[in-house]
Amino acid sequence: MNRPALTPAEAMLRLALVPGLGPVTAARLLAEADEPGEVFTWPMERLLQVEGVGPERARKLCDPRSEELAAAEVAACRNAGVRIVTRADEEYPKALEVLSDPPLALWLTGDLQPRDRLAIAVVGPRRPSAYGHRQGQRLSTGLARIGATLVSGLARGIDTVAHQAAIDQSGRTIAVLGSGHGRLYPQENATLAADIAAGHGCVLSEFPFNMPPAAGNFPRRNRIVAALALAVLVIEAGSRSGALITARLAMELGRDVLALPGPVDNPECTGSNQLIRDGATLVASLDHILEEIDPLLTLARGAPPAAANESPRAASLSGREKQVYQLLDDTPRVVDDLVRVSGLPPSAVSVTLLSLELKRLAKKMLGGFIRAL
Repeated sequence: MNRPALTPAEAMLRLALVPGLGPVTAARLLAEADEPGEVFTWPMERLLQVEGVGPERARKLCDPRSEELAAAEVAACRNAGVRIVTRADEEYPKALEVLSDPPLALWLTGDLQPRDRLAIAVVGPRRPSAYGHRQGQRLSTGLARIGATLVSGLARGIDTVAHQAAIDQSGRTIAVLGSGHGRLYPQENATLAADIAAGHGCVLSEFPFNMPPAAGNFPRRNRIVAALALAVLVIEAGSRSGALITARLAMELGRDVLALPGPVDNPECTGSNQLIRDGATLVASLDHILEEIDPLLTLARGAPPAAANESPRAASLSGREKQVYQLLDDTPRVVDDLVRVSGLPPSAVSVTLLSLELKRLAKKMLGGFIRAL
């Protein structure tokens, strides 16, 4: 008795599960088939005629166990609450179709919504400076408040800052993994991933459920981050940062690249500052971003500009507290300097600084006061 033909979605999943068969070679196979499932009926000789297949991949494509492996994958994902969406499905994000090598399948929790097309990718280092952390939080918070979806990679550092800012503002965020859902990395962000999936967006991967994290997975992950967004915002990047890979991929896709300027003597800002020299747009505020990304202007209508740029804790400050807080940045400022600029009496500035310290919005350093994280 002949087995029923594979549906396009079933065939796409089986292709995605073939070890060592990337989306480029898979696309060549599909281009020569009338239906995706036809590939699994071809003999070795026919498979070897397709560029890039080779004997090893051909043997794997002919392996009769591939059907069992696909069934086991579906079962494992169902038990874990992970959905599999293939390029044959309506839910597959259209934004990924611009890639030369779009994933054959995506594994995801949470959901993708039409409004996620208005997305900004926020990328940066795993160990940002205090400046990078604060500015990443400030800009991510502003973007989330106007309704933009934030896309990042669930890594430590700036990725975590961006995802958490979206959650804190009851906004949307998409986390793109460099591993399978069953081997989520870093494990310390498992709670964050669960929070995202539980009503704040989507956690997705192009890797099978039990795929461990590997060095080669993360550059592949970055192309999805770039494709899902209208623009990529680089917070900080050293000369060999993975954020530069995402920026380059975004440029190749015709996406805008925005970069926060950093101190010229900080090696962790060498790459992001060079991006600006190479043509990326310098941004220092939410308004700068909105000036560059027209679709976000509609979202921003009616949002108070000042409120969109404040941290959540700063939004509830009194008028005097807010006045002094907005004068602080990464460079320590002494009381006399704040008195001169603000026009407030020295006693008022000192009392206000104490209040900001107690609220963890200001910090006293050797050379004066700075904004706290």
